[in-house]
Amino acid sequence: MTTEPPPPQTAPARGAGDPPGVGCSWRLCSPAERPGAIAVLQLRGDVDGALERLGIAPVPVGQVRLRDLVGVDRGVVSRVRTDLAILTPHAGQEILRQLGAAFSRAGVVLDRDDSVRGRFPEAASDFEAAQLEAIARAASPRAIDLLLAQPRLWSEHLGRPPTLGEEDPDPGRSARLGRLITPPMVVAVGESNIGKSTLLNRLSGRAVAAVADEPGTTRDHVGSLVDLDGLIVRWVDTPGRRAGAPEAEREALAIANALLPQADLIVRLGDRDTPPVELPPGVSAPSLAVALRADRGRPAWGHDASVSAATGEGIAGLGVCLRRGLLPDADLSSGAPWRFWG
Repeated sequence: MTTEPPPPQTAPARGAGDPPGVGCSWRLCSPAERPGAIAVLQLRGDVDGALERLGIAPVPVGQVRLRDLVGVDRGVVSRVRTDLAILTPHAGQEILRQLGAAFSRAGVVLDRDDSVRGRFPEAASDFEAAQLEAIARAASPRAIDLLLAQPRLWSEHLGRPPTLGEEDPDPGRSARLGRLITPPMVVAVGESNIGKSTLLNRLSGRAVAAVADEPGTTRDHVGSLVDLDGLIVRWVDTPGRRAGAPEAEREALAIANALLPQADLIVRLGDRDTPPVELPPGVSAPSLAVALRADRGRPAWGHDASVSAATGEGIAGLGVCLRRGLLPDADLSSGAPWRFWG
């Protein structure tokens, strides 16, 4: 079940006899559809009045305190500004429901402003709000320092503080850098029984795909998020291609083939005795050839990287090679600004 906030309310005009909570709004900032252990709630406006009405002890601006939250839970209250506080109760559905009801009784209305500035009211500008949102969404470690540098890079480029209306100096680079925020899709293809699943498990650092000596073990495509030299990608391990495969395996392969046109990068896998498969006609995604089982010998066919998933040989270099295929070094080292929003 998902946590739904209480129905929206209309804030009455504040008068001399109105309760102190009127003039304050709240919003759930953590995902309701995928709740974690801790929720993040935001109070904005007349925070002092709202806390008083709710019976929560005051928290000075710039301070963080553990507080009883209306008898429902105990959580941390962070006072960001006079008009902004962050509450972090537990994320249980009933806890959030009761807190929402308590806010309603105190005249603290639900904030439905879904603009980027509404979601990040602590930001000094729309640009900073978009920057904070990108940092919050970014999947890849390499994204953070680059995003933090953007206000300076844009100001140097423009000679003034940036806004969200700036023209993109390099749309192609911005699209590639966008892979730091939203993981690109990498599809691995190859013949049966050459170690594709073993490679995925090595890259993931855990057992994601079934591994066996029997060809056709992988009957459907298997996916996992994988860190390739600081770039998080969605790695898709497809069934092996082999003659005489049973109908169920052929159907799974057809489903996997449908992913190829959507791939940002295709990794064509082989080993010493088995060259990479040819891609179906019409597939235009860039591809790299990788030789597996390097501990058993190097292949005669040309390849971009050679690894042994069993021993770990070449795995770090493979990560760099694949990351460069998706996000070249020049994109990361350029001093040009990045249009990371929109």
